[in-house]
Formats: sequence, C-alpha cells, structure tokens
Amino acid sequence: MKKFTFMLVALFSLFVVSACSEDGEAAGEVVELKLGTKMPEDTAEGQTFQHFADLVKEKSDGSLVVKVYPAEQLGKGTTQIDNMLLGTQDMYAEGATYFSDFDSNIEVSSIPYLFSDYDHYTKFNTGEMGEEINKNLIDNGVRILNTERNFIRGPYRVLLSKEPIKSVEDLKGLKIRSFESAFYSAAYESVGAKPTVVAWTETYLALKQNLVDAVTSPISLVWPMKFTEVAPYMTVIDEYPQDVVIAISEDKFSGLSEEHQQILIDAANEAGEKAAELTDKEVKEHLELMKSEHGIEIFEIDKQEWVDAFSDYHYQLEEEGKLPKGYVDQIKSLK
Repeated sequence: MKKFTFMLVALFSLFVVSACSEDGEAAGEVVELKLGTKMPEDTAEGQTFQHFADLVKEKSDGSLVVKVYPAEQLGKGTTQIDNMLLGTQDMYAEGATYFSDFDSNIEVSSIPYLFSDYDHYTKFNTGEMGEEINKNLIDNGVRILNTERNFIRGPYRVLLSKEPIKSVEDLKGLKIRSFESAFYSAAYESVGAKPTVVAWTETYLALKQNLVDAVTSPISLVWPMKFTEVAPYMTVIDEYPQDVVIAISEDKFSGLSEEHQQILIDAANEAGEKAAELTDKEVKEHLELMKSEHGIEIFEIDKQEWVDAFSDYHYQLEEEGKLPKGYVDQIKSLK
C-alpha cells in the first residue's frame, strides 16, 4: 500500500512539473499582457499598437495575448510607467524620453540638431552608447522590446506659427511652446526664442489665446491637434528624430518563457515597419486636409544654418556638467 501511495505521489509531482515551464508559465495557460498607450486607436500609431498585439497572438498561436489600452485609459505617461514598476500593468509604449528618469542621457534625443538624421539616431540607440542606456533601464526594471528602434514618429518635425518662420533669425523673441525638458527649452533660449512650457493637450488653446506664437510637433500629430486652425504657417525644421519604444516591466519579461520573450521582441520590431507604412499614408492625407481646409503655407529651411546656430549649445551642456565630457563628439562620430 505504501509503495502504491508513493507511486501516486510521484506521478502527481511529475504531472505538476510537466504542466509548468521552467519560467513559471503553466502549460496551456494563456498569458495576457496589458499595454497602455497615449495615442487614440484610430491614429497611425494606435493602429500600429494593435498590429503589434495581433502579431503577438498570431506568432504565439494564441498562448500570449496583448490587450491594448489606448488614449491614456490607464493614466498619464509617468503614471503608466509607475504602474509597470508596481506590476498593475505590464507594458507602456511612448517616446523614449518618457524613461529619462532612469538614465538622463536619453534626453539627448530631443536636443535640436545634435543628430543629423534618423539613421544617425539609430546608430546611437543600437550601438554601445545605446546599450549602456538599455542596461540602466533594465537595472531599473524596464526593458525596451523593439531592439531595432525602427518605430519612427513623425516621420519628421515641423514648426507651426502665427507668422512665417523662415530662418533662425525669425526665432528671436518668438514665444514657442516647450515640453518639460530643460535641454529643449534652453536650446531655444540659446538662439533667442522665448520658450514656455505648456501641456500638450493645452497647446491649441495657448495658441488661440496668444500665450504662445508657435509650437513644434511631429507632422503626424498636427492635424489631430488642429494646430493649423490657429497657426497656419508650417516650417519643416526636422530638429530631432523621434521614435516610439514599446517597453515592458523587466519582472514580467523575465517571468515569461524564452519563446514568448522572443515573440514580443520580433513582433515589436515588425510593428516598427508597419508604423512607417501607416504614418506615411496618414501624413499625406493630413497635408491635403490642412491645405484645403486651413490654407497653410509651408516653408523649407537652410538646415545647415540651423545646425550651426544650435551647435554651441551642444557643447555648453558638457561645460555645465549636464552631459559627460566628450559625449557630444562621441555622438557626432557615429555619423
């Protein structure tokens, strides 16, 4: 009898072990992940996040499911990142600068004209300098899934203004909306502008009430924000490259099977390719609407003039101890 009981216990233990993977996922169990985003689901970015979720489900044969919560349903950006660290949500997708609390060097991405183009920015993110940032993020509980950093936002940046802006000289005295970044505001102050921090959702009203005269924006977000209703002059400045990162809690990631980890990484990188396709289509449609409904005028700049005007500020950051010595030249050498 004792021998029979022992055999039953052994068989039961074997069943329990075989039912669970070494990473703690039960065999046959559907793993669901909560992904929070800022963008509405009907935008190009919103559609890309859903495409990412669809890819994950397809690649995992339904064993891994990403539920997308668009339009800040789970809270503002910093709240969602806190949620990730607390374990109440698993993932957050937004601009990389949202994670600068974990490594201040992330903020270099929004310094005007430090990077020559998106390829230059990608070399920074995927090379040794970017790997150091990624290591710091992981050490602080956050992992970026789209390792190729190919989810381009924009795909370029413009300046919307009440009066035409054609040269750096036109920036002098300009009341320009800024986001909360000491690097960004100080950069525009260095060329004579008067930056004012205004919440993104309050920028249209600030323009309408003349609290600011201009705003910079990814071209893809101009029409949804209706900026050209109150600022009909558009200058293509492309001051810095922007991308979206799909981040996951490191605790959640490390608890997944290796197969599920790889599926998330592959799907995130494939989503970046889809984003480019959707964004290009959306921007073309938006430009036609802005021209026909708001009568916008579009200006190009002498980019080298703007690069030269901002270059002194790049090194000023090192002199003030806000960037490590030699960091700017190290970035520029990546071209």
